[in-house]
Amino acid sequence: MTVSNPIDMEAFENAIHSWFSEATGFDKKAVIWRQTSAPQPKYPFGSLMITSGPTPVAPQWEQRPSTDLTRGRGEEVEFVVCVPCSFMISCQAYVGQVDARNPNENALQYMAKAQSSLSLPSVIADLQAVQIAVIRPGPVQNINELIEDAFVSRANMDVEFGAALNVAEYTGYIEKVHGTSTSLGIDQIFGVGV
Repeated sequence: MTVSNPIDMEAFENAIHSWFSEATGFDKKAVIWRQTSAPQPKYPFGSLMITSGPTPVAPQWEQRPSTDLTRGRGEEVEFVVCVPCSFMISCQAYVGQVDARNPNENALQYMAKAQSSLSLPSVIADLQAVQIAVIRPGPVQNINELIEDAFVSRANMDVEFGAALNVAEYTGYIEKVHGTSTSLGIDQIFGVGV
């Protein structure tokens, strides 16, 4: 049996990418997914990585059966199983060497903008439109590092997002059953249209 995709990962990643690039002000091409073959953009730029998920947040999947007699024979009954899940996304900003004449142009400022944006009704509505919820933005972390002979301004924030996993399968149904029992005195047909 082949199982369909429980979540549209391309749509999920595109929505997260759009939010981060718009919130930080980075050009869309200046935000990359880490662990891909994309070249590093010029400073300043951002990166994203799914560090965990999808992680089901309920102990059991909910089952939702439905019947549609207009579907093909053997596929009249649909069983959808679903569960809410969470994803942890690592968001990073890289600015390069900070200019002392412009101390606000550093990675912490970009991440503060991204973190704050997750409380805006418009951002929440945009994510909800593609069935993503903001569960919890984490703290902004200063992860500056020395590269060659200069410090590079870097910052990280982990954000927990919510979504749902849904998988469906189809089966048929028994239309009629003929039950007989001499001891109970039954000789009857049970089912649809009887």
